[in-house]
Amino acid sequence: MQSTTHAITKISRSASRYRGFVITHRPRTATNPISRYEISLGDQSFGLFDAQALATGYIEQLYTQR
Repeated sequence: MQSTTHAITKISRSASRYRGFVITHRPRTATNPISRYEISLGDQSFGLFDAQALATGYIEQLYTQR
């Protein structure tokens, strides 16, 4: 297995791109006191995560399952 690092590229104020996936920051609100990160690829959503590190870790997991 080859060890490489991939960069998180900021594409807007609330969105970043990582390995082709878009990670969107959902800030906390009165009804949701925890900020979240949503992973998507095109129209497909892969869920909400409590930290950006968890989101990128999940993307890495998807790549290893390929």
